[in-house]
Amino acid sequence: MPSKMESETRVLARLVRRGVLPEDVVRDLIERAQEADDDEMGPASLAIEEGLVDEEQMTLFLQTDGEEAPQLPKGLSYAGKLGEGGTAHVFRVNRRGSQPWAAKVLKPDFAENPSEVRAFLAEAKLLQRLDHPNVLRGFKSGRLDGWYVSFSQLLEGGTLQEHIGEEGALEEDLALSVILQVSRALEYLREHGVVHRDIKPGNIMLLEDDHAVLIDLGFAAEGGGEDEADETTRGTAAYLSPEQARGEGDLDVRSDIYSLGATLYQLVIGELPFTGDDEDLVRAAVLERLSAERTKGGGLSQYMHYFIEKMMAKDREHRYQDPAELASDIEAHMEGRADLTSSEPSPEEEESERARRRLDRLRRKRQRRQ
Repeated sequence: MPSKMESETRVLARLVRRGVLPEDVVRDLIERAQEADDDEMGPASLAIEEGLVDEEQMTLFLQTDGEEAPQLPKGLSYAGKLGEGGTAHVFRVNRRGSQPWAAKVLKPDFAENPSEVRAFLAEAKLLQRLDHPNVLRGFKSGRLDGWYVSFSQLLEGGTLQEHIGEEGALEEDLALSVILQVSRALEYLREHGVVHRDIKPGNIMLLEDDHAVLIDLGFAAEGGGEDEADETTRGTAAYLSPEQARGEGDLDVRSDIYSLGATLYQLVIGELPFTGDDEDLVRAAVLERLSAERTKGGGLSQYMHYFIEKMMAKDREHRYQDPAELASDIEAHMEGRADLTSSEPSPEEEESERARRRLDRLRRKRQRRQ
């Protein structure tokens, strides 16, 4: 997290660019704050003290990282910036007498593009219609004081991408728990005719209680995901399914399952399945097989090999056909884990086949009990 000096300096620099404060005055404020070495008296406080900006306005500037969000209605107030994506800023918003929300604000440059506005509002409306514990919940959206804003559930935690960056690969049990939760979210989306199209660690939040929540439905497609071919390649190159990489126009949930498999690979290995620039990654999605050396070197168990290989099969007919099937296998494994992990080690192909047979038996046992 940036220091108070860094945050205030960034905000004042933005005010200079917007013409709110002169550059030479801001430089002087920053130098004086640095010389004072006083944690309480930063450059923003000096600007208030000298009457350059009133305290209320400066508070809004600081809370919105340079007023990159609209003035809120009565009863709502900013409580700092949570993050920033390619097209939007996200802020924490306190609500009088209620739980806080997150406010996603479309950046001005994108707000001038009608297609970006449509996509922003479409995602917001979609989140408002969905109601699942593993999918971000949306509340309100629209235009506010000239800005496009979407209010949603506030999630306390970080993305899986951040977790990997800070702590490395996940333990297999936690990784499978996350994949199970996301597979339930994908099944819910499938039932509502939605294909996410951008499953990756950066779009999955991990909360403090290891609860996983799928976020960012900006690339999601409704009605079975049938779009123009050039639209299907939208997503993140490192996680594209082969059919996405080929630009096919009939994507379904099996594409999301492939991307979830690539996510699982990264969660337990700590690295991406394929590397290179976007062009290399698109080609690898279509042509390259997973490296047995890398998966073996990661010390993965036989059932983890099986899940990854089945989820990331190049031919979608060989993958799990829907998230419910994937969830059932993970649940069966969790119930019969002792049996699965007690076998002798063997070559990769034999490991995967034995895992498949055991999962089949466990799944049948569960179905009989039900």
